[in-house]
Order: sequence, then structure tokens, then C-alpha cells
Amino acid sequence: MLFWKLMVYKDDLIIRLSNGIFYLVSFLNISVLKAYFKEYRPKGGSYKGQSLYLILNGPSLQNQDLSILIGENVMFVNRGFKHTLFKQLQPKFHVIVDPKFKSGEWPVYWLDEIIDLSPDISFVMPISWINLSKLKPYIQKGVSFIWLPESQHFSCLGVSGKCFQTAIHLGFDKCYFTGFDGNGIAYELIKRNSHFYGKNDENDSKNYQNYVFDLLMHSRHLRELNLVNYRALKKNLEIYNLTDGGLLDMFPRKEFNTINLH
Repeated sequence: MLFWKLMVYKDDLIIRLSNGIFYLVSFLNISVLKAYFKEYRPKGGSYKGQSLYLILNGPSLQNQDLSILIGENVMFVNRGFKHTLFKQLQPKFHVIVDPKFKSGEWPVYWLDEIIDLSPDISFVMPISWINLSKLKPYIQKGVSFIWLPESQHFSCLGVSGKCFQTAIHLGFDKCYFTGFDGNGIAYELIKRNSHFYGKNDENDSKNYQNYVFDLLMHSRHLRELNLVNYRALKKNLEIYNLTDGGLLDMFPRKEFNTINLH
């Protein structure tokens, strides 16, 4: 057991160093540096005293009635706009950080569909995407974007990490998340629906070599989430897990139907 603990700590160190190097190198791009000082303005007081309700896409969402969150500060991610209550909830934020969007594997017209459903929404994306030609028409039309520095590029936190980063950046006091089952890769391996809307079709082409990397990253994902709560508390953000079941017991749990809405 000691050997495997040392392996975990070794990976902690390598990833921390890699994140630091990537973060510094990203600022060698002058346009990114300018965008950082122009767009990543301190917003710590924007949502002081308020709570953020983060909706991730796990299948457990099918067991919860999200309508109780109408009128609250709601954040969705990726294909979350497929949820039947998305329009009613009028989410304030939608996070897309997966390289599949940048490469075109995920279509840009998703943004149009999201805006049609929630016109006042703000998109959260990596600051390195600020000059993507596909995004320029939206920027020119005045669509709201929140650009985040890629300070945790190799942490394997994925979209959830960017959500927590945004919550800290905007100054929320509390973040409640649901639909974060933490076992999606297990469902993928046995060809079961890994999300509330079913599955991601692009995963059908994966082979065992892809899953070698996915499983390693999933292990790191759980490790990093274990550290997120500690880091968030240092930034005065309390994070609570409202998910129906799932793996993520590193966060304090609350029952979805018993939360005190602000």
C-alpha cells in the first residue's frame, strides 16, 4: 500500500509542475496575455452571499426534479441543454471546455441552440479559445463569455474543475452540485447509458487503448476532486454534493429536496 501511496504523490508532483509550466507557456501568446488582463477581471464580489447550483450530466438526474431550482443561479455543462427543464431553468452559465468543441467534433451550432433556450446565458470557456474564428460571430453579437485561464490543464478535473473555478472566480459563497455520479466510465465500459440523455456517440469508436488512458485519468480525477474541497474552502467557497448516489463522498452530502434555496 505504501508503494501505491508514493505513486499517487509522485503523480501529484508531476501534474503540479506540468500545470505550472503550461500556465506560464500559455502567456507567451500575446493575444492570450492581452485577453487575460482585459477579460479575466476580478469578479470576487459579483455573487457574494449567493449560491450556485451546478448541474452535471449523470444518469442520476432522472431521479430528481430540477424545477425547484427555477429562479436560482444555475450552471449547466456540455450537452446539458438537452435536459427537458433547461428552458424553464434559464441557466445563467454554460461551461464548455472539452477539446472536442475546439476541434469541431462538437458543433458550434450548440451555442445557437443554448442561446435560443436561455438568451441571457454566459458561456464559460478557456481563455486560449478567445480568438477561435468560430466564436468571433458570437463575440461580435455581444454574447456573454467568461474566459478562464488554464491553470489546471493536466489535473484531469475536466469540466467539473472549470465549474468550481468559475464559482470561485465569481465569488459565490456556496456551490451545490448534482448529476455528478462519478462512475460514467464504468457505464461506458459495459455499454450502458453514462448520461441522463443516454450516451456520447463518439465513445462508440473507443478501443482498449483509449480506456487505458481514460481509466488512468479517472483515477487522477478522483484524486484531484479529493483536493478540490480543501482548495475551495481556502477561497471561501463551500461545496456540497446533492447527487442521488454516486461515488463522490469527498464532498459533504445534502439531500436534494431539503436544500434551503436563496
